[in-house]
Parts: sequence; C-alpha cells; structure tokens
Amino acid sequence: MPLPNILCIAKDPISGNTTHTLVCERKEEMIEKIKLLDIETQAAIVSHIQEVTHNQLNVLDLSWLEEGSELAHDELEPLSRNMAASLRQLIDQRDKASECGQNSGGQHLSVELADTKSKLRRYRQELEEKTEQLMDSKHEVERLDQELQRLKQENQSLSCEARSVRVYRDEVDSLRERAARVDRLETELTRCKEKLNDVHFYKTRVEELREDNLTLMETKVLLEEQLSASRGRCDKLHTLEKDNLLLRAKIHDLEMERDNERRRLEELVEENMLLEIGQKQSMNESAHLGWELEQLTKNHDNTNTESKTPRKSLVHELNECVSSRVLKLEKENRELQASIERLKEENHVLQEQQLHTQELDRENQSLSNKLERLQGLLDQERMTNQDMESLGEELLKEKQCLEREMHALRATKDRQISELESEKQHLSDAVASLQERAQSNSEARVREVEAKNRLLHQSITDTSSRLASLETQLKVVSEEADRLRERAGRCEEVEREAARLERSRDSLSRENHFLEAEEAQRELQRLGKQEAENSLLSKENLDLRCSVENLRSSTARLPTLQEELQEVQRERQELQRRLEEASEETQGEKKRAERLELNLAALNQEKRRLEEEVEKSKEERVEVERKRRETQSREEELRREVEELKEEIYLLSVFC
Repeated sequence: MPLPNILCIAKDPISGNTTHTLVCERKEEMIEKIKLLDIETQAAIVSHIQEVTHNQLNVLDLSWLEEGSELAHDELEPLSRNMAASLRQLIDQRDKASECGQNSGGQHLSVELADTKSKLRRYRQELEEKTEQLMDSKHEVERLDQELQRLKQENQSLSCEARSVRVYRDEVDSLRERAARVDRLETELTRCKEKLNDVHFYKTRVEELREDNLTLMETKVLLEEQLSASRGRCDKLHTLEKDNLLLRAKIHDLEMERDNERRRLEELVEENMLLEIGQKQSMNESAHLGWELEQLTKNHDNTNTESKTPRKSLVHELNECVSSRVLKLEKENRELQASIERLKEENHVLQEQQLHTQELDRENQSLSNKLERLQGLLDQERMTNQDMESLGEELLKEKQCLEREMHALRATKDRQISELESEKQHLSDAVASLQERAQSNSEARVREVEAKNRLLHQSITDTSSRLASLETQLKVVSEEADRLRERAGRCEEVEREAARLERSRDSLSRENHFLEAEEAQRELQRLGKQEAENSLLSKENLDLRCSVENLRSSTARLPTLQEELQEVQRERQELQRRLEEASEETQGEKKRAERLELNLAALNQEKRRLEEEVEKSKEERVEVERKRRETQSREEELRREVEELKEEIYLLSVFC
C-alpha cells in the first residue's frame, strides 16, 4: 500500500482521502463519486494518481515486513534505503506545512484587525450623519404639522363651498335632463308624424301584395294543371312499365331460344366436322382403291377381257357413290351455314331490342325526375303564397294598431308640448325676476331667492312627475320604433325573398333551356332511332321472308316466325304512337315554359318594387340621421343656456 502525500492532504483533503481510498475495497464507489466532482478537482486527483503510478519510488512494498517472508541482504538494502528517503521526505513536508500554518495565522490576524478599525471609523461617521438627518427630519415634521393644520382649515371651508355647489349642480343637472327630455320628445313627435305618413305607403304596399297574391294564385292554378298533366304522364309510365316487363319477358324467352339454337348449332358444327372427316376418309379410301385397281390392271394385263369389264364397272360405281356422298355433305354444310347466319341475325335483333328497352328505362327515369322537380316547384310556390298572405294580414293589423297609437300619441304629445313650453316660459320668467331682484336689498333678495327656490323645487317635482309620464310615453314610442325596426327587418327579408325568387327564376330559365335542348336532342335521337328501327325492321322483314322461303320445309318454325313478325309490327306501331305522345309532351313543355316566363316577369316587377321600397327606407334613415344631428345641436345650445343659468345662480348665492 503506498504512503499518502501529507502536503496534498493538508491543501486538499478530498484528494487525499480519494488517494487513500483508491486502493480500498470501495474502489468502484469512490470512482463514481470522483466522476460527480467538478473538472478541476478531478484533474488534481488525476495528477496525484499519476505521481503514484508513474514513479515507483513513491510506492513502498511492505510485504517483506510480514512474517514468513525471507529476503536476501541485497534486496533488503534498497528497500530500507527507499523507506528512509520516504520518511525523510514526509518529515520535511510536515515541517514546511507547520511553518506555513503559523505564518499564515499571524498575517490573518493583522489583516482582520485593520479591517475592524476601518469598519469602526466608518460606523462612527455614519452615526454622525444619521443624527444630523434626524434633526432635519424633526424640523420637517414640525413644518408639516403646521401645513396640515392650515390645509384642514382650507378643507373645511372648501367642503362647505362644495356642498352648496353640489346642491346647485344637482338642480342644474335636473334642468339639463328636462331640457334634453323635451328635445327628445320633440324629435319623437316629428318621427311619429313621419311614421303616420308611412302608413299610407303601407296601404299601397298591402294593395300591391294583394295583387301579387292573385298572380301567385294564378301561378298555383297553372302549376296544379301541370301537376295533373304530369300525373297523367305518370299513369302512362305505369302502362309503359308493364309493356317494358312484357318486352323483357319476351327478350328472356328469345334469349333462351337463342341459347337452344346456339347449342343445336354447335351440335350441327360437330356433326359437320365429323362428316367432313368421314368424307376425307372415304376419298382417301376411294383413291387407295383406285390405286389398287390401277396396280391390278398393270399386273393383270394378260387376263381376259371378261374379267376386266366387271372390275371397271365396280370402280365406276365406287366413284359415283363417293361423288354423291360428297354432294350430300356439301348440301348439308350449306344448310348449316344458312342456319348459322339466321341465328346471328336473330341474336342481333335481340341485342337491338335490349337497347330499346334500356332507352325506355332511361326515358321513364327522366320523366319521373321531371315530375319530382315539378312537385318541388309547386310546393315552393305554395309556401311563398302562404308567406305572402300571412305578411299581408300582419301588415293590415300593424297598420290599424299604428293608426290608433298615432292618434293617441298626437293628442298626448300636443298637450305635453304645450305644458313644457309654459313651464319653460315660467322658468325663464323666474330667472329674469331673480336677475332683477339681485340688484335690490340683500336680505329681501335672499327671501325672494328662497321663495323662488321653493317654487323651483315644487316645479321640479311637477316636472319630474310629468317627465315620468313622458318617459312612459317615450317607452311606448321606443316600442313603436322597435316595431318599425322589425318592419325594416321584414323589408330586408322581402329583399332576400326577391333575391331568392330571382335565383329561382334564373334556375327555371336555365332548366327551361336545358329541357328544350334536351327535348330537341331527344326528338332527333328518337327520329334517328325510328329511322334505324324502320330500316332494321325492313331488313328483318326481308330476312324473314328469305328465311321463310328457305325454311318452308321446316313447318314447325313457320308459325313462330309469323308470330314474331306480327309482334315486330305491333312494336313498330307502338313506337310510332310513343313518338306522337312525345311530340305532344314537348308542346306541353313549351307552354309551361311560356307560363314560367310570365311568372318570372311578375317576379321581376315585384323585385323592382321591393328595390324602390328599400331606397325609400334608406332615404328615411338619412332623414332621421339629419334630425338626430339637429337635436344634438339643440341639446348643446340648451347645455350652454344651463351653464349660463348655473353661473347666474352661483352669483346670486355669492351675493346672498
């Protein structure tokens, strides 16, 4: 175990302890704690560790002191010499550390003594300054007490003056409020007169709404007629759907028959292939037999002529047999090809019939959508008609209420205005008399002022009661103003309704153009399809005639083909009838479009009327704003008069 560095332990005990503990059992724990220290402490610890690890002389091996350890004299001598040098170094370090501690202790005490003396001098100086400040503050407190007594006296005098000023101020405020109420009531009276003029406008408006209601009723009747026509078309749609179902059943039967014919055709093709294969085999056999016969003729040239003739006749018979069989097979092949062509044509006819049924389905769907749109338009027209009727009734009721209220308000306002004018004249006379009597004796003037004040208080109470009644009237007028605002809101709603009707008009016009274009395209498509169907039917007729001529032998197919021909003719007649009905429907749609245009023109007139009403309401608002500014200017004038009265009252109180 190495000896610790005593000087380093004295300077930095932490590093000394850690140096001691680096080789103990808690080595890992101490290393973790060293890692938690700051960088400078860790650097110092590392330097001391390096002194121990790099210089082996700083480490003493004391294992030779243990019992049982036997070392030679040559080994003990350097160890003992090293130990002695280490001990001498430790003693020197101990002496230096003790000398440094004594010197540093004496110097520290002298420095502390000088600091305490300087602090003592500084504290004495601060004490003297504090005593001087205390004397100054005492003089200041005495001066402030005197100032406080003076301010209290002034405050008492000012409080008395403030009480009197407050009383006069309350009176002036009450007079100002009365004057403001008078102005407000005058403005309300003028406004009510203007509203009375608006009643005539609302009368004309009610008449216009009645006319509009009549036009809406006419449009309602037209739409109901259109609805009845569309319902008739719906009934026709049911019949068309039944026909469609019958056609689909027929198409299904034809498809089943086509599948049967296809299977039979496949069987015939297979038989044809087998026959062709047999034909080829028979031709090969005949060729082989001919070759054998030629060989026999070459090999038996020397035979007699009697045996030669039967062989030639046998070859001739075989050739005839083969040629007749080939002709039969070719005939059967042609018949099979004709049946294939006939089945292809039938398949094409079935496909065309399927396309026709799909077109009928699409047409039925478009007619049902058109019926739904017409029903929605009819419902909208009914709702607008009901709204207009309710609005007209409300306007009539409001007009009657307004007439009654305007008569009552006119009487009350005239009476109140006359009373207020007399009161105002009385107050002005009182102020003039006060000004005249201000020049006479002060005592008599005081008595007169008191009497006038009593009269003024009494008049104030009277005017307060009158003002309370005027406030109630003002509340009524404010309610009337709220009603007028609601009416303006209704006008805005009417504007929005006009905008909505304009949008509906645009949508109806677009729908009308779209329906006209769609109807024209549909008419062209129907004509083209009719022509194509006519050409196809003519081709089918020719094909059927050819097939009848070709298949007279097959009597089983002839009645069915005749029935199909009759059905095709009936379908052709049905298509012509539908084409005529479609043309009639287009004419009805054109008439309906004309009626819608008339309705749109009526709606445009209503919109223009509503715009004129909105312009009138805007002008009324501008006029009300102008009157409000005039009332504000009058209020300012009255305020100036009240200020002058206040000054006169204050002068009277001063004289008193």
